[in-house]
Amino acid sequence: MISAYRLIFILTLVNNFFFMTQVWSKNKSDISSDNMVLINDFYIDKYEFPNRANVYPIVNVTFSQAESMCNQVGKRLCTEQEWQHAAAGPESFSYGYSNTFESGRCNTPTLQNSSWKSGKSLAKSGSFSRCFNNYKLFDMIGNVWEWTNGWYSEYKNWRVVRGGSYFNSANMARAESRYGQFLHEQFRLDLIGFRCCLSVPNTNL
Repeated sequence: MISAYRLIFILTLVNNFFFMTQVWSKNKSDISSDNMVLINDFYIDKYEFPNRANVYPIVNVTFSQAESMCNQVGKRLCTEQEWQHAAAGPESFSYGYSNTFESGRCNTPTLQNSSWKSGKSLAKSGSFSRCFNNYKLFDMIGNVWEWTNGWYSEYKNWRVVRGGSYFNSANMARAESRYGQFLHEQFRLDLIGFRCCLSVPNTNL
């Protein structure tokens, strides 16, 4: 069902450089769930932001910027619970696709001659064609860490990233793994991106 689409250009200042992202959205009263996957009472983006296949995910953004960019397209950052449920897939696998790590299936460090070697670089969303779970969500494991709307330490104002990256240990790419030490809301790193979620409207109101 397609109606009332509008083209949005999101201009973000990151490390003194402007990045422009082009997305299609609807008015907030009729927000698009296209290219999202419905899981229970929420939708989640199929790919890392800007949620398009064969496009590099936006990285080096703060928690606050990620939250703002989701809001600009009528969505929000995923809660930790939503993110983990989505990453684990309907079978609740540790790596989404299986409980057993498969070297080279996703953009994570690979096992070579009994030692771990970091991935080469950031990859375009969906380019690791087998890196999906049975919810058909891509790159939940590896590629880039993803901001979530959770607290690692609310007292210290540390937020949480999930999913690991091409650079970090494959153990950090497990669906249940989380990290947040020193990751305050203005922290940025070229290994951190995000994806957005959307609550299912309550039709009983």
